[in-house]
Amino acid sequence: MARHLDLRLLAQFQVVCETAKMATAARRLGLSAPAVSQIVQKLERDLGVVLFERSSQGLRLTPAGSILQERASEILGCEEDILGEMDAYRAQLLPKLRIYIAESVARYAMPAIVSELHPVVGHLEVKSGRSTSYVQEFLKGEYDVLISSEGLGDVPGLDRYKICTERLIGLCPAAVPPDRRRLPELVDDLPFIGPGFNSRMHQLIEGYLANQRLDLPRSIECSSVAPILEMVGSGIGWTLSTPLSVAYYQPDPSRIATFELPQPVPARSIFVVVHGGKLLDVPQVIATRSNAAIRRHAGMWPPRLAEALTIPLDVTDG
Repeated sequence: MARHLDLRLLAQFQVVCETAKMATAARRLGLSAPAVSQIVQKLERDLGVVLFERSSQGLRLTPAGSILQERASEILGCEEDILGEMDAYRAQLLPKLRIYIAESVARYAMPAIVSELHPVVGHLEVKSGRSTSYVQEFLKGEYDVLISSEGLGDVPGLDRYKICTERLIGLCPAAVPPDRRRLPELVDDLPFIGPGFNSRMHQLIEGYLANQRLDLPRSIECSSVAPILEMVGSGIGWTLSTPLSVAYYQPDPSRIATFELPQPVPARSIFVVVHGGKLLDVPQVIATRSNAAIRRHAGMWPPRLAEALTIPLDVTDG
């Protein structure tokens, strides 16, 4: 008995099942009736079972034949799907690539990524913003590439590329006297304006303030960096943020001042995360271009912002 199925024989078998007559199947296949009979006999020999009961009324499937007909439909359907999927790859390296990139990184990395990938990707879809569900969407396969502070180190089967690390920085109204631009004094003088309660940034900041043993009697919560910076510039309060987020909005230095934070200052890393082994060297290209773009922009930042950002010289999978 054969150890493998011949897909051509299965397709011809399906025609015989549909017609239930050798002569009719022969006309549809463009073969002689004896040739079709030989096809059926060969398939029966290969499988070691009888597939049809033969009578003057035609052919009737045996129980084994019925099972084969059902499974053959599934197999041939899969074959058609596979061939269709392969068609898409004949014109370009990747027919489609879906990327989600965190808003704070998008301004720097997105132009570099798109210009590099556009020639080799048929349909390039790049999304950015302040979504709270992008991690779940990535894990469900709705995105191929994720660029954010979510390294997902506890999820197996992912490749990760660290493109930079950024430490927290302090921001207060420029009108605050230099000798009051310290955490204890700012806590006494102004309310803290922080990110949304459920955000990863909130957790980072909350942990830092707890380690500094600071109690915030007054605070304002805001889910977007732009209005936070506007309130700081208006003298309403102070905040903690990261250099990528702050530089993204280019705050007016005449209205907003940075101040030094007590050590140890926490940091977060930005990663390119992909489902492992599916995109050749594309993830490495994305990480390298993102790294270079951030480095180029950071070279034009104010010193305190640039100093809070660490950019590795080489991007490696890890």
